[in-house]
Amino acid sequence: MKKAFAIGVSLVLIVGVALLAMALAQSTTVVATQGAPTIDGVPGDPEWGAPVSVSLSLPVMAGGGPENATLRAAYDDEFIYLSVMWQDPTGTQNVRKNTWTYDAATDSWARSGDEDRVYLLWNINAPDFASGCAAYCHIGAPAWDAVDTKMGTNNPGDMLDVWHWKSARTNPVGYADDKHWVDVTNADNNETRLGDSGSGFDSSNKSGDLPQYMDLHTAELASPFLFDNTLADFDPALHWSDGSTIPGYFLKQPSGSRADVFAEGRYHDGVWVVEFKRRLDTGNPDDAVFVPGQGYLFSLGISDNSGQNKNGAPVLNLRLSSR
Repeated sequence: MKKAFAIGVSLVLIVGVALLAMALAQSTTVVATQGAPTIDGVPGDPEWGAPVSVSLSLPVMAGGGPENATLRAAYDDEFIYLSVMWQDPTGTQNVRKNTWTYDAATDSWARSGDEDRVYLLWNINAPDFASGCAAYCHIGAPAWDAVDTKMGTNNPGDMLDVWHWKSARTNPVGYADDKHWVDVTNADNNETRLGDSGSGFDSSNKSGDLPQYMDLHTAELASPFLFDNTLADFDPALHWSDGSTIPGYFLKQPSGSRADVFAEGRYHDGVWVVEFKRRLDTGNPDDAVFVPGQGYLFSLGISDNSGQNKNGAPVLNLRLSSR
């Protein structure tokens, strides 16, 4: 029995390696050339590799993301750099997730709004990653009554490295959320989407049916962002004008492995440019490792004002040019 099991495992690994090799040969390739572009969300740095147009032809849930994106990449002795640029399909810069708005007629506050997002999935050890993000997005786990397995894998032992850029919650502090997805058998408290070690970027600004905090300096904050070093307790007794808004989250600097991925996104007349920077090897087991001269399968998804609906690309290949 043990011998048969070992043979079965070996066959799975052989098939998986063959699929990965085939996908590397057939997928759209983004070449990272040597250079260190400035990560500022402004296109045009000459250090970037050649632009590659990518079709986002795989709708997830209701879709609604852009149909195409342009990718560029670079690397140096320490870091990998990646740029993602797309035409916003609705022409709106969505950065007000769960923003509180005051209704004077009812003397009440209500939350609404979402954000634009980018998802980058990197393979760590999943042998069937060549099938693309469809194998990992919204997999579900009907055996559990209450579970958050919207993202993950059904294959025991699989792990994916995920860079999740959020226009409202990570971009204002200069990062993408560094996370990892695991299989349902290794879920943590029914969660297959796990943050890397360390602290995150945001906390919900909510206390019952009201905001918990407002800005220390000006109650009716013009900015859609609220930071943890300028907080004051929310005062409902102030004279709030109809339509006043308060951000739905307060933001803070991340720490630990959660803060591995630097990112800066800027909105240019209907076009988002989001640029990423991460060490080639962070030393963390839940992060992909990049080696010059090698190719790496990855997947890309982009959401427009949504946390569920998005458009994704078929499996892609990032190749670091040889030194």
